[in-house]
Amino acid sequence: MSEIKIAWGLGADGVMRHISEVNKGKACDCICPSVNCSSPLIANQGSKKAHYFSHKAHTGCSGESALHLAAKQVLEDSASENLHLILPEIHATYSSTDMAGEVVEKALVQVSNFQMVKAQQEVKLNNDLIADVVSQSTKGESLAVEIFVTNAKDEVGERKYSAVDIDAIEIDLSVLPWNVDRNELKVFVLKTANRRWLHCRKKSQLEKKLKLQVDNEIIEINRRYLANLYTIAKSLSTNLNIPNFKWPSLTVNKELSNSERFIVSREPKVTHFNDDWLPLKYGYKGTAVVEKKVNIDVVLFVVNNLRQVMTHSSPTLLISYDEQMNIDDLQFNLRWKNIDAWREKLEKIANAELIKKEQEIVNRTQKRSAFVQDFKNANETVKMQILCKKLGLRQPEQLSKYVYCWNSSWDVWRTVVWAYKIHGNKGYIIDANDIASDPWLESLLGFSVDYEAYESRRKMVGFWLKKLFELGYLRRVGWTKYEVENSLLKNFSPWTYIK
Repeated sequence: MSEIKIAWGLGADGVMRHISEVNKGKACDCICPSVNCSSPLIANQGSKKAHYFSHKAHTGCSGESALHLAAKQVLEDSASENLHLILPEIHATYSSTDMAGEVVEKALVQVSNFQMVKAQQEVKLNNDLIADVVSQSTKGESLAVEIFVTNAKDEVGERKYSAVDIDAIEIDLSVLPWNVDRNELKVFVLKTANRRWLHCRKKSQLEKKLKLQVDNEIIEINRRYLANLYTIAKSLSTNLNIPNFKWPSLTVNKELSNSERFIVSREPKVTHFNDDWLPLKYGYKGTAVVEKKVNIDVVLFVVNNLRQVMTHSSPTLLISYDEQMNIDDLQFNLRWKNIDAWREKLEKIANAELIKKEQEIVNRTQKRSAFVQDFKNANETVKMQILCKKLGLRQPEQLSKYVYCWNSSWDVWRTVVWAYKIHGNKGYIIDANDIASDPWLESLLGFSVDYEAYESRRKMVGFWLKKLFELGYLRRVGWTKYEVENSLLKNFSPWTYIK
């Protein structure tokens, strides 16, 4: 086991001695300062190694308390010289929010020292707390000092000092070498070592001072908010240069039987603000007229106070104002309250619109079904007449050959595809595979849906789309997919043979 080296011993006079302050060997007349040891020490002061104390006999003592005791001795000696002990900085902060929710914060850092006139070690403050050192100042103040070498005070220790309400600091000597001498230790303890507050009564005093400053500032800020708000209220009453409010909309969503949705909305607007405004804690209350006929209440308030706004049963326009917003349009936020009657009226309007649109769907469906039936039953000549009329083209004089897989002539199937899938559909993506099995085309032409017929149609339409692509009417976006680029060609006859 290695020999324990310590740099401090307790002299016969009860004073801590550094190894540099004693005679060599047993003549040092020192014992181990540890209360659990107190064994005689030997001063090793050779020429090759750093000087140190060692125990005369092996005791198993670690010597950890030597520096701790030496530091307490330094404080006691320094007090007898009326020296100053540097105190940790006092950091005090206080913050609160104004009526707009903006944080107002103040902070203070105070640096001071403590001139000691007396210091006593191991002072019992209560049954549960013994301070390393308690010192008195020239002003009659008391300060407890804890020396941290191996074990720092935790929150429990801090609470103990708070309970007895005495100023207390902790000085950190954990980084010092074991053989630091008296002068170096003195400088560390009094000035340079890290130190922190365990309990500081002055901090709460400073926080009270900051609280008073913050509270007074918030009173002034809130007064300014309300003054600005009153100016806005009186400006509204002139009904001139009303801000560009974003009026809140009332909306009702409805879904049709075909899964389509539509919205019925109204945007009630104030057409006249009245003159009188009553002061509130958070703003002002007035009255106005909507759409020149409906009387409403108006509450103009500072942002962040919506929960405090009290309304009665009458329709009310709530206007929150945020002066921190740089953009004028965003400074005001509007919403309606107590407008159930308006919503019910809008619901009735939406229901009437729903009935109307459902009837339009029925009419369109019937008209479409009739057209499909008529077209399907017509001969090839009549079909071409219908298609050419739709496209504004002159009907071909001679009919082309019948194609089984399309259940129509070449002219008819190509004209049908052009009329319903390409013409007027710029940007639309068409696919030969989809066209060959398209339900709408099937309803018009009545072609067979078996695989062989489908494959024939797919190949035919794929070949034809490729030709249209080569002419610049389509843009290729996939193996069988094309995007319509030029869909409003005048005098283009889709039945024309393309080489």
